[in-house]
Amino acid sequence: MKLYFKPFACSLAARIALEEAELDAEFIEVPADGRLPDGRHFTALSPMGYVPAIETPGGFVLSEGPAVLTYIAELAPEGALSFTNFSDAHYRMLAWLNFVSTELHKAVFMPLLGYASDAEREAAKARAGKPLGVLERQLAGREFLEDHFTVADAYLLAVLNWCEHAGVAIADYPALKAYRAKLRSRPSVARAMAQEWPLLKAA
Repeated sequence: MKLYFKPFACSLAARIALEEAELDAEFIEVPADGRLPDGRHFTALSPMGYVPAIETPGGFVLSEGPAVLTYIAELAPEGALSFTNFSDAHYRMLAWLNFVSTELHKAVFMPLLGYASDAEREAAKARAGKPLGVLERQLAGREFLEDHFTVADAYLLAVLNWCEHAGVAIADYPALKAYRAKLRSRPSVARAMAQEWPLLKAA
């Protein structure tokens, strides 16, 4: 299995999940021009050009972060990254994956970290308060989004790593800030971040 990634992009969540589940994968960094070592362009695997993407030895290719994370969770030993299928907790986890994807990643951080006008950036900052408030209330007195660490936590951590660079005041949300600090010390997270940090610095 191959995981296509960019250092400290949202694909960090997939690396964390693979580390947490102790699943083997080959990690392939996607260069700025999208030209992969095998000569293909990354858009042949991920039509929008977004990481992460997973490619199996059998040629199955999957892109879109929440789908990739769900796939990894289902490859992992039962309970390692998810909950029993058809349980309430399982569907709440899927809801959190989509919440992070739509309400934070796309609506807030994409304009702040990508190519956007000043007006679009200001609108994104104004949108941040509501989803961050939801997360602050959810995580008050809790260690994880649900009863144990899941791929939704891996995704949220990857996104919260961008706060300072994007100018999002995580200090205004003490439960979120404490959650991020604690997750960063989790062995799987620390290993994943240590592997990508030198690549980010070299970029």
